[in-house]
Amino acid sequence: MLSSYRGVIFDMDGLLFDTESIARWAWKQALKAHGYVMTDDLYIEIVGRDLSWREKLFKQIYGDSLQFESVIIQRIEIGDERELREGLPMKPGVLALLQKLSKLGVVMALATGTARTRAMRRLTNAGINQYFTTIVTSEDVREGKPAPDIFLEASCRMNISPVQCVVFEDSFVGVQAAFQAGMCPIMVPDIQKPSDEIKGLAYRVLNSLEQASEELLAELFT
Repeated sequence: MLSSYRGVIFDMDGLLFDTESIARWAWKQALKAHGYVMTDDLYIEIVGRDLSWREKLFKQIYGDSLQFESVIIQRIEIGDERELREGLPMKPGVLALLQKLSKLGVVMALATGTARTRAMRRLTNAGINQYFTTIVTSEDVREGKPAPDIFLEASCRMNISPVQCVVFEDSFVGVQAAFQAGMCPIMVPDIQKPSDEIKGLAYRVLNSLEQASEELLAELFT
């Protein structure tokens, strides 16, 4: 591990924004409309995974007759409607951390499994889009997390070596992907609580981004 890093890559859902409660509700409603029941345990299992992985898992559970594309369309429609109606809160500490990193001259990128149009809407509505030099989504890579592809693509676009990148993630697969990319993963758990294995991969586990203290940033970036 290097004593100093040059770039930070952020996940989005569950890390920057409190999206999981709406997403879980929308998945349950969309599956219910198609005659299926989703448990909380199943939802936790799909956190951070890409759509192709989710489709395979759902068809193993619900059968090949599951109309996955139809479920996805409905899940996005009702989730976005509720998000736009109720608003999407930023997680505690997000803005302060972005401002601190910007003052330190750290290059920042976003790597998210959410579609680009929806990601840009969220960042713009929250007024934080200007902090990110590049945004990489699942549309830009072949393999989703836990494959390292999305983080490696982000570091390439930032023109910063993977070993000089810190990654903030809330999901197991995100931490695994960052570790496989040779980066420095910092986990900020949302609905997935870190296992001993994940703790072993993460450089640090924080309760929230508010715990990204001046001391931690100095340790990483100076």
